[in-house]
Amino acid sequence: MRTTNLLAGLTLGLLLGAPGLAQAQFTTIDVPGATRTAVNGNNSPHELVGEYDDAAGHTHGFVLNKGVFTTIDVPGAWFTTVNGVNAKGDIVGIYRDDLANPSHRHGFILSKGVFTTLDAPGSHRTSAFFINAQGQVVGAYRLISEHDATSHGFLWTNGVFTTIDVPDAALTSAIGLNDNGEVVGVFIDDEDFNEHAFVLSDGTYTTLDAPGADGVTVGQGVNNPGQVVGYYTAADGHDHGFILRNGGYTTIDVPDSMWTHIYSINAQGQIVGAYEDEDGVQHGFVATPAR
Repeated sequence: MRTTNLLAGLTLGLLLGAPGLAQAQFTTIDVPGATRTAVNGNNSPHELVGEYDDAAGHTHGFVLNKGVFTTIDVPGAWFTTVNGVNAKGDIVGIYRDDLANPSHRHGFILSKGVFTTLDAPGSHRTSAFFINAQGQVVGAYRLISEHDATSHGFLWTNGVFTTIDVPDAALTSAIGLNDNGEVVGVFIDDEDFNEHAFVLSDGTYTTLDAPGADGVTVGQGVNNPGQVVGYYTAADGHDHGFILRNGGYTTIDVPDSMWTHIYSINAQGQIVGAYEDEDGVQHGFVATPAR
């Protein structure tokens, strides 16, 4: 891990959503010197987490706390992302350490300075996406014995992996988790092969499709009040962020962006994610949409 005090890396912008969309004040977040930045998690009261690419094209995780960026690299890894953070400051993510097999990946937890690898039994590819206050982790894995396109979601609790598969799905990925145990993610329907978001609550799966979506709705995060965020692809091929709260969908687009993805929402309704500007550069952002 390396730490840099670079408050200048935050580009502050007061931006309002377009008419018909949720108004919000967006703050762009760019890791200094990075060619690409994404903010993936915001459930710590003091920290944001995410990933960035450096000028050489290498991917690193980061933690941002009070204007200080700390780079997170799993020891021995050539690729690291940080995808989620909980209220205690524990983080989870993905790393790759086998250059001969770049498709192989491992999940990890970093807690109190100690890295713990998460590999689902029999898998060659495990991804950790979120961690809640109880230390439970959600993610996805692929088994060595199955076709490489097959993916299963999982819930990890105290060292035990529980598989999450949406019934009749060709692929399932569990991406978001709140302190109540509700899980959100995405699955591919075995019949139409469209991507649908889902919520798993008390053993019941609920499919989510954002209005205006053209075959792709992805659930990325859920907070303790049960508000869901993610993104969808419209008929024109552009991706838009969304919030689902009180049964209604609200589209969230960073102004003048080519696409907007929302990755997480905390209990206060603050959202984080990434967008691409008109020059094709990806930036992270944080925002609090109007209720």
